[in-house]
Amino acid sequence: MKFTIGSTEAAQVIIYPIFLETAAAPFQSLPLHQHMGERGAVTWYYDKQDEQHQLLVGLGSLQSFEPEGLREAAGNAARAAEQHKLCTAAVCLDGCEDIGDMREAVAAWVEGWLLGTYAFDKYKSKQAVRYVETVRLALEPQAGLEEAIALGEARAAGIAFARDIGNEPANHMRPKTLAERVAARFAASGVQVACYEGEELAARQMCGLIGVGQGSPYPPVLIEMRYCTDPSMELIALVGKGITFDTGGISLKRDHDISDMRIDMGGAAAVIGAIEIIRRSGIRANVAAIIPAAENMPDGSALLPGDVLTYPNGVSVQVGNTDSEGRLVLADALIYANAIGAKEVVDMATLTYSCQGALGSKYAGIWGDEPTVSALRSLGRVTGEKVWELPLAEEYAGYLASDYADICNISRVGEAGAITAALFLRHFVHPSMRWAHIDMAAMKEAASTAGYVAAGATGYGARLLAEFVAERSRSS
Repeated sequence: MKFTIGSTEAAQVIIYPIFLETAAAPFQSLPLHQHMGERGAVTWYYDKQDEQHQLLVGLGSLQSFEPEGLREAAGNAARAAEQHKLCTAAVCLDGCEDIGDMREAVAAWVEGWLLGTYAFDKYKSKQAVRYVETVRLALEPQAGLEEAIALGEARAAGIAFARDIGNEPANHMRPKTLAERVAARFAASGVQVACYEGEELAARQMCGLIGVGQGSPYPPVLIEMRYCTDPSMELIALVGKGITFDTGGISLKRDHDISDMRIDMGGAAAVIGAIEIIRRSGIRANVAAIIPAAENMPDGSALLPGDVLTYPNGVSVQVGNTDSEGRLVLADALIYANAIGAKEVVDMATLTYSCQGALGSKYAGIWGDEPTVSALRSLGRVTGEKVWELPLAEEYAGYLASDYADICNISRVGEAGAITAALFLRHFVHPSMRWAHIDMAAMKEAASTAGYVAAGATGYGARLLAEFVAERSRSS
């Protein structure tokens, strides 16, 4: 489909995003109800001749407006237009002039529209039909609008790819399959992709990744992606946990339904999606994505509770629970980030559900060094992928004590699980690197479709990480 700048003429539907406090101009003479402007509201006005309908989508209060509301409204509008089998739509964004930069509003609308009609239906016998071919943004021509459309399309493409990766069933997404999908996607794109396995992992002493993957017939791999348009910039590393399916290993999960464990590589999906956004947006960058990918399975050769792993930085780890495997593979990736010269690293992982217990499903937890954490926290408010800082509480460091290794991979005490996981990872961060850890377990999937988020894998984190790299580019 195509987005253009133009008029509302000949469009089958004109869409008006409205706030609680205001009424769109054509409807000022009609009895509007306040709820029509509520965030998420969708209201149709039908033309008697069935020629040009009007659609109102609510943005909520102008006083508390954030770009996320515009993305949500666009997603709702897109699905409504598709359900009515309309081919052309026009959007009046004039009412959004008071919210700030119109270019960012355009980018948010385009992104929300494209993601609002996302569907993972490749394995269904009947796939969704897309009707809308053209969306015209009814705005006065001004500099930067075409670039804003392109930015919205880039963000949507990256997040959609992250969703695709997360939604794939495990029998179609083994560790090596993930590497092949990434290599195919970025072929001839300016992104270099390398895949390390077998003896190459052993040579790099990646004991955590090897150990977690040794119970599966599908061997683990380390995927490294490089995108560099300015070698003079500091290297930023984005690390994503890539467990393509997590049974818990020998410490087998006891849940009734663990099919969502195919999305236990939500962190990997986020960093891959971020690289897609970065390269499509033409951001000046020097960035590496590091993805330790494995399948955590139980069999006769699987990692055992009580085993000891010794990492190349000298830290020995007692495996207290094989279902705390994510931190074992992230430790390898963090050490590797320093080995390739990264000065700043952000790791993202579906690591603990105790973080969800603390923050719910609207915020991911974040820990780390203040400059990095502060930047991500601020950007989260803009991107809609919000994070909330939790402490690296030294009072809990002793919870990781082991009788026969330096540390254990789980806490001895049944509390502060997300904090102790972050404390564990800190052991593998070189002092020369600025670091942040994001626990996004609660954000990896949506139970139902709403706004621009479809049921299933959300692609959370791709937009946040891409904007983080862009912000670092702007400030360098």
